[in-house]
Amino acid sequence: MAEDRDTLTATKLTRTEFAVVRAYAQGMRPVDIANRYLLDPDDDGDLTEHQAIQRILALRDRLVQFALQHDRPDIAEMFEALRGRSDAGMSRRVEALSSIEQLGQGRPLPAHPVTLWFGPSLARRLTDAGIHTVHDLVALANRRGSSWWRHVPRVGRRSADTIVRWLRSRADGAGIALRMGVNSPARKEAIKTLSPLRLSAGMPYPVPLEFMLGVPSSSDELQWVKDWLQAKAGSRNTWLSYRRESERLLLWSARSGKSLVQWTGPDLDAYEAFLADPQPAAFWCGPAVPREQMDWRPFEGPMKESSRAASLRVARVLLKEIRRRAGIPDRAIAVARAASEAATPSPHALAETEASTRFPVIEFIDWLGQEAPGPRQRAALATALLVARHGLRIVELATLRLSDTTASGTTGRLTLPAKSAARRKPIDLEPDVWEALLDHWADRALGADGAAEGGLEWAAEWGAEGAPAAALIAPADFPDTARGRAKRAAPSAGYSASGFDQLLRAYWKRFAAAQPDVPAGFSPRRLKMG
Repeated sequence: MAEDRDTLTATKLTRTEFAVVRAYAQGMRPVDIANRYLLDPDDDGDLTEHQAIQRILALRDRLVQFALQHDRPDIAEMFEALRGRSDAGMSRRVEALSSIEQLGQGRPLPAHPVTLWFGPSLARRLTDAGIHTVHDLVALANRRGSSWWRHVPRVGRRSADTIVRWLRSRADGAGIALRMGVNSPARKEAIKTLSPLRLSAGMPYPVPLEFMLGVPSSSDELQWVKDWLQAKAGSRNTWLSYRRESERLLLWSARSGKSLVQWTGPDLDAYEAFLADPQPAAFWCGPAVPREQMDWRPFEGPMKESSRAASLRVARVLLKEIRRRAGIPDRAIAVARAASEAATPSPHALAETEASTRFPVIEFIDWLGQEAPGPRQRAALATALLVARHGLRIVELATLRLSDTTASGTTGRLTLPAKSAARRKPIDLEPDVWEALLDHWADRALGADGAAEGGLEWAAEWGAEGAPAAALIAPADFPDTARGRAKRAAPSAGYSASGFDQLLRAYWKRFAAAQPDVPAGFSPRRLKMG
């Protein structure tokens, strides 16, 4: 525990130390007090006046801190100016010392500043990181888990270990309680790992998908979910997102005592409300830890509205697949949900419907085409038209090449390189969409001409063979940086999905600023008209 003394502040004074402060308050000479009570065996000779006063004032500081730890600012203030020359002052201090000497060790409160409980050096590092109170410290640890100390500059493993042990020893349920997943960096004992657990309403803790066991009545459902996820394995990010939402759905369904095939519209409503505030939090929420640990939890806390919407989209897709496998009509839950919403429309649903009906997609596209567009704005116009008129996703746009287009009379066709056979069907582009693409290609000096039915002539710096490999939509120019020059030299370089998102959001922001009563909130999917 020697290292703790370097980290934590000293606590209650000993009986001898109280006697020193009492004698000093009563007016005894510092040298006499110190040489009688505070002389160290290693000291050479008696202490000087200066040395004696320094040691007594150090005890005074500890006494003041001890008083503050017990919420006695009156006593702390009394001893800030320790020496009292009047009999009344001496008497008050002696009485105060007697009362505080009877107190036990203080307990931290959430509102206590960290300077009250930790040494000056550690307290300064904590406050520099924005951690001013014990509550701030506990909140950071619960939010970040065992690695919380990595977010506090110049706090190492030893100090973090001391702090965690100190907080654990003082956990009293009054705002100073670390979550189960917050472990000491120096924790030597093996962290308990998960074992397979059957999904049920009474399961004691949640488990990730690989540790789930289905109940006999719904064991097929768990396998169907795993099969559905396996089909998404081509995209790592998509698979991880779908796995996370599947785990949440399976766990909530099990805790609710329902199988997935039994879900109705009201169940989706209840699930949406649950996502906004997963309760009980001790079961559902916790900091990020490895999936095989007992501390794993499916949530870190309540979900934002946009995250809830994304989660519900995945839930609906998964439930549709489960119903398909179970031989239940695809629209069963949709009809039930629609009937429920028609009977008791929620304010949230009404607000969302109202917002979607007044979303000015047509006005935005007209504005893009009329407000003196430059090359970047023409790229935004072509992108917006493809999303709005033909339902393309920006993820799909990022994969398209000029070779995916063919001329068709006065317009053109676009073929998506999609996995789904339905999505691979050629799309007949509307004339204004085709015109927007031609204008955009002209900005990039591609010079596409419909020389013949089904064919295009390309005049580009890469030549006739290189141009079809170019991105369907790309910046007309790249910045004069090493990365920009490399992209300029690559025919296939174009906007990424995030680049398309930023492009549309930037122009929507300008449009909303110039138009009255236009909502500032925007995402590319809002452009879809049907």
